[in-house]
Amino acid sequence: MNRLKQYIKTNPKIKQLFLKLLFRPKPFTSRVRRFIWLFTILPRYFNRCVSWSSRLDLVPFHSFRLGRYAKLEKDVVINNGMGDVVIGEEAQIGIGSVIIGPIRIGKYCGLSQYVRLLGMHHGMDPDRPHHHHACSKAPIELGEDVFIGTGTVVMGKKNGDTLRLGDYCRIGANSVVMDDIPPYTVAVGNPAKVVRAWDFNSQKWKKVGSEPISDNQISKLIASSNLN
Repeated sequence: MNRLKQYIKTNPKIKQLFLKLLFRPKPFTSRVRRFIWLFTILPRYFNRCVSWSSRLDLVPFHSFRLGRYAKLEKDVVINNGMGDVVIGEEAQIGIGSVIIGPIRIGKYCGLSQYVRLLGMHHGMDPDRPHHHHACSKAPIELGEDVFIGTGTVVMGKKNGDTLRLGDYCRIGANSVVMDDIPPYTVAVGNPAKVVRAWDFNSQKWKKVGSEPISDNQISKLIASSNLN
């Protein structure tokens, strides 16, 4: 199966043929044809942790993995057309959230309501309609036990590098994340900036100054932890 997936990915004509078999023509839609949906996607809804009102826009040449006890709540949209979507065990994806791969979500993560994780970018040429533009991958990785507040948008990096949210970081509601967030920190705003970091010695959150928190500061925080 993996060899078949790789063959499809590396042969544009074969991939186009598969896409024509999977998806309906104009008007553009991401939902696969009914006979494909019936046998490939419908069975996933019988997982007790997937809401029947969720929308799973899945293609067979990219992975979608849902960890043990992970949960997709009402009106969640999952799209793996651009890359794999991997959701770790006991992760909670809140009402109305949208996840567009390539995305990796660590175990115990929590997405509140209407969170957007966008692992791709559209082209920007003004000479043709936007839906005719090629898309580029912008991978996103969430570490362990990351929590993202209501209405937050996490946008992958334009240069295609992986955007990482470190272990145990917290993102405030309605933030816009466009760059890496270090582990054991709280970030808020548009664009999101780190405002607090966890002090393992005092077991409290400490305010961070107006200057961005450095990797050296984070290394010291983690080094003082008994979690290493």
